[in-house]
Amino acid sequence: MTSAKVPILPLRRAQPPPLSRDGASANSTSDGRSTSIATARETSKPKLGRTSKPKTRTGCSTCKIRRVKCDEAKPECNRCTSTGRKCDGYEIPPRKNRAFAAQTASSPQPCLEVARGTQDELRALEFFHVRTAPGLSSYFDADFWTRLVFQISSGEPSIRHAMVAVGALHLQREKGTVTLSMDEKAHQRDPLATSMPVRKPTQVNEDPFALVQYNKAIVHLAKRLQDPTAATEIALLACILFVCIEFLRGEAELAINHFKSGMSIAIQSLNFQGRKLAKPASERLRNDTLPFFNRLELLSTLFGNDAPWEYPVALQYVLPEEFANVKEARDSLVHLMNLSLRFIRYMKYRKYDRMVLPDDLARQQTLHQHVIEWEAKFGTLLANDISLTAKDLDATKILLVHQRVMHIWLLASTQPEECRTDVFTQEFEDIVSLGEALQTEAGSREQRQEYATTFLFDMVIVSPMYFVATKCRHPQIRRRAIKLLRHTKRRESLWDSNVSAAIAERVVAIEEQHLPPLSINHFPEEKHRIHNSHIQSVSSEDPTKHAVTFYTKPYGIDAQWKIWQESIFLDPPSNIKRVRKVDRYLLSTGNSGAELSMAGETQSMPSAVLFNGWDACSIDA
Repeated sequence: MTSAKVPILPLRRAQPPPLSRDGASANSTSDGRSTSIATARETSKPKLGRTSKPKTRTGCSTCKIRRVKCDEAKPECNRCTSTGRKCDGYEIPPRKNRAFAAQTASSPQPCLEVARGTQDELRALEFFHVRTAPGLSSYFDADFWTRLVFQISSGEPSIRHAMVAVGALHLQREKGTVTLSMDEKAHQRDPLATSMPVRKPTQVNEDPFALVQYNKAIVHLAKRLQDPTAATEIALLACILFVCIEFLRGEAELAINHFKSGMSIAIQSLNFQGRKLAKPASERLRNDTLPFFNRLELLSTLFGNDAPWEYPVALQYVLPEEFANVKEARDSLVHLMNLSLRFIRYMKYRKYDRMVLPDDLARQQTLHQHVIEWEAKFGTLLANDISLTAKDLDATKILLVHQRVMHIWLLASTQPEECRTDVFTQEFEDIVSLGEALQTEAGSREQRQEYATTFLFDMVIVSPMYFVATKCRHPQIRRRAIKLLRHTKRRESLWDSNVSAAIAERVVAIEEQHLPPLSINHFPEEKHRIHNSHIQSVSSEDPTKHAVTFYTKPYGIDAQWKIWQESIFLDPPSNIKRVRKVDRYLLSTGNSGAELSMAGETQSMPSAVLFNGWDACSIDA
């Protein structure tokens, strides 16, 4: 592929004086004297020209063509965007400048040899380098996203085109949202709530350029895998990038499918790992990519997917004698969370059918004991390791948040009553406090920028805060969790903070509708609590509309389910109440299984307009 270079017009030079009819200069005197006398006279006067400044050659191509000063903002300069022009990005610096930049960089830089292609491709790669890669690495995996991926892409077209697609979609996502001012009336609607910033999604069509790059990546990968000697590690890396693409597109099913395909390749790779010696580079790439698939299993399980394969790490091998570093502690916790979530999902229906066996309770106790031991070993690491950086300390907060969520979830997994979580108020408080510290204690400007990114590959705090907002019934703690979701303003894998906040607000409104105002010490009754809520579908015509299904047990734990679906509008006019049809369903459970039947109940309900706050008095459930 040839590089597309933007022509740079030459600087204007002073025009020679016009010639007279006889060919002499117009500045010559009529008696034939040379203009040098006039020139000498002029040189005696002081010049009033502009102050000379060193010229920079690092501005964007558009500003160079226009011959105006560029502010050099990345990935698009403000000089172009503020005037409605298309910023054509920045040219790759010459090799000698790159060598100098490499010497002065404070962190590993990607191989810039991959930056070739059309202007659109270069712009997307620039954005991937400046914004996407640091955001994806976040508190972990910096070397993987900022160096290794770039190195592999230099010789793998499938990886390069996938990077371009990810960068283009991420750029589109950042352009597609606008932060509005604080909501001043939130406190009037809900006295327990605090003011929250509004993140307004705008109507943005899917970028066809990104989809073309996505398709090119798939085609190149298919050709690459036709070679029987092709390294499977490239397919694993491509799957990770394809998952990123579907995360940004909001396509949960396609993202999970890519994960399953990659996991099958990873398991096959592990099975054959001992049969032949792998090249050191391939072995390292495999070791770097496999942990991503372990973390993706967490996401897949949370979105209702059972893993058909045996987990690659047995419980007895999850905890080492001691943790060598934060990364090892993280990998250990991921294994422990995966094994715990498999158990929690297994108990999801058994607990409602009162089919909890002694072996189930023994397994629960063993898993929980490992969670407690992990916390103790992690505490030892933090107490003894004096080399932890500010980013490492932030990473420890994330791990502690996830450990406490798993602690609560495991202990509540064998009992069907929602009130089982009421005894964990202190644990919920710890989770929210850690999330607030993570948000407010970023020590450097670089850390604040990383926290402010709009897309992360891994689950960080969105899913834990959603867990607190929907499972903790303490009015103030759950509202603090929702406030954190509103301030986060990003997508972590498939968890969108804005959507999660809106659903959590609706759950709070339904559960607290029968409580007296300002009832800080009153919790909702069991019959009014939401047992589960999830997004069933998203309207392709209206990106602000989400269909959410709610599950309750108003007639008793052993009675029928009450299930209904509502549409959550993220950004409707605040003074409009939509009247819609709500279908009520009853789910009968028993030893023979579950039966879903339509109850035939239809009624008008106020819209779930919960973007800035909720009005508990207007909910008619």
